Parts: sequence; structure tokens; C-alpha cells
Amino acid sequence: MGALEAAPSKPSLRERSKARRRELIRRTAMRLFAERGYDGATIADIAAEAEVAPRTVTMYFPSKADIALSMSNEIAGRLADVFREDASIGFTGAIDQWLTAEAKRLDPELAALTAAMFQANPGLRSLSSAEVSEAVEAGTPAFSAEVGLPLDHPLAAVIAAAVGAAVAEYITVVLHAENRTELHTAFMRTLRALVRSAR
Repeated sequence: MGALEAAPSKPSLRERSKARRRELIRRTAMRLFAERGYDGATIADIAAEAEVAPRTVTMYFPSKADIALSMSNEIAGRLADVFREDASIGFTGAIDQWLTAEAKRLDPELAALTAAMFQANPGLRSLSSAEVSEAVEAGTPAFSAEVGLPLDHPLAAVIAAAVGAAVAEYITVVLHAENRTELHTAFMRTLRALVRSAR
């Protein structure tokens, strides 16, 4: 019998404190971006509202863009991880697994803040969609295998662009919807049909 694996250590008090401070700064900034617009809220404004020093804000987030796109970057990073960790489930299988996990992980308050921020700042929403679309590219080998076309085929590029846009839109709209479970099923059915259509 092999040695038992050590249980993961719990975050220290200091680590938990830092995580709470980071989250406070992020949510405060998103609220201000929604209320005042991205350009209308400065690092100093965010610091004042969060009751921290401006340098504390920039210690966690070097720029306003890093705050505004933090949730999108985290979501996109997790998608890239899914593609790297299990190639056996295929492209649409990876997308399905990732979106299901994101729905379970969803923080309703953070999702509402993000949606309000994007509604007030369409440019940020476009940048967020680009981040997710770029992460979809991490699954290019799996996509090529499932779509049944070489990567240099013109139709493969068209389908890949459509898939990237569809997934990005899902993250910014469907993931936050109250009936997201039903929409997820319909979305995956549509996505699989889109991928199969190229065969």
C-alpha cells in the first residue's frame, strides 16, 4: 500500500487576508466602472472607496485593465488548463466540462458586477471576449481532430472563429442568466452541430 498523499494545506491567515483585500479591490473597481465609466474611475478613486492606499491597489492589479479583465483572464486560464490536462475528451467535450465547472463556480454578486460593468463599458466587453476567444485557440489540435479538417483549410478557420465568438458570448451573457442550465444544454447542442457541419 502506497504512502498516503498529504492533504493540501489550508491558506494561512495572511493569505486569506490578502485574498479578501484583492477581492474587495476588484469588486469596488467593477462597481465604480459601472457607475462612473471606465475612464471616469481612477486608481485613486478605487483606493478611496476600498479604503486602501493607491499603491495597495496597484500591488494587486498593476492597471485598471488588469482589474476589469481579471475575471475574464481567470476564466480563460481555466479553459486553457482543461485543454492541456485531458486531450481524450475532445474539443467540445472540453468546452462542455469547462462551462459546467464555471457555472458551479459562479459567484452571483461578482457576475452581476461584471455584467453591469460590461453594459456600461462595451469596449471592455470586447476585450473580455477576445481573451476567451484566444483561450479557445489552446484547443486547436483537439478542434482540428473533431472538425475533421486540416488547420490550414479555409473552412476550419471560419468554424474556429465562429466557435470562439460563440463561447465568448456565452461567458458574457448565458453564464449569468437565471436559466443557464437549460441554455447550456441548448448551447452545447448548437456548438456540436456547428463543429460537425464542417465534416
